[in-house]
Amino acid sequence: MKKLLSVTIIILLSLTACGGQPTAPAAPAPEELPLAVDLTIPAVFFESKDGESVMSVRGLKAGDDLEEYIDENGFMDAHWNDDGSLTVTMSLLRFESFKKDMVDNTNRALNDLVEDDEYPFVLGFEATEEFKTTTIIVDRIAFEYGGTPAAFLPIYVGVTIGMYRGFVGEDEFYSVMIVDSVTGDRIGGIDFPIEEN
Repeated sequence: MKKLLSVTIIILLSLTACGGQPTAPAAPAPEELPLAVDLTIPAVFFESKDGESVMSVRGLKAGDDLEEYIDENGFMDAHWNDDGSLTVTMSLLRFESFKKDMVDNTNRALNDLVEDDEYPFVLGFEATEEFKTTTIIVDRIAFEYGGTPAAFLPIYVGVTIGMYRGFVGEDEFYSVMIVDSVTGDRIGGIDFPIEEN
């Protein structure tokens, strides 16, 4: 597998009654939007395998001083946790920009599959909001004879989606489906997290 990715605002409306008629109790005031967002990047992104990790490729290794990292990325703060994870604090505006970049990177990685000679059977993809369900559209016959790349396709896509969802704080439950381009039938896929037997 060639590539791994480097990476809701809730508005409540209050209803008020007016006039001399009996009124229902007023709803609570709208919840204030947070001024800052904390994201925790799991320790696994900093664990070295074969001398490099996902983040070390970008120049950050577990335990590194974070002052330059904070400045370069426009974060408010960042600190290492006891379990080896990294918590980053950023403004809400920076978070929205960060999240957009992560969505763009994830879409780019999925689009790259369509162009990748290693996956000639991949014809396209569709994804729901936040990549809760990602559907990979394939040429069924080519997929069934696709060997190792076909066998690992749902896992590869799942890891890519999992990185996005983990970085932006979405829950761990999501699905990758492999669908026949002609019939629309599901012919493979995995639900995450993968349950161990």
